[in-house]
Amino acid sequence: MKKLLGSILLVLSLNTYADSREWTTEEKRWGATAVVLLAADWATTHNMTYRYNEGYYEQNPLLGRRPSTNAVNLYFLAVTPAVFLAADYFSDYRKEILQATSLIELIMVGNNLRIGLKFQF
Repeated sequence: MKKLLGSILLVLSLNTYADSREWTTEEKRWGATAVVLLAADWATTHNMTYRYNEGYYEQNPLLGRRPSTNAVNLYFLAVTPAVFLAADYFSDYRKEILQATSLIELIMVGNNLRIGLKFQF
């Protein structure tokens, strides 16, 4: 978790406006998709923290096998803006960053729902 926080602080310290350009309508749509899916992953992962006794466990190595609710909250509160800062900083690859984030999150949310986790904050 310390490495994650250090990495996020490093990303946040970058001058994100140095190479930035305005977001296109398509990029804004991909950004909205990414944030909705990140929130859905957050909600289902949050639900899991109350259900370890049912055999659930986290597969994200950054969080560990049984992260606390606070660790899950901190992770998503850090990762979500980090994705958008990276997308803004690397503006030539903005759409691809947001598409990759959306795809990964769609897979994670789909798996979480498939195994029985619910949307719960």
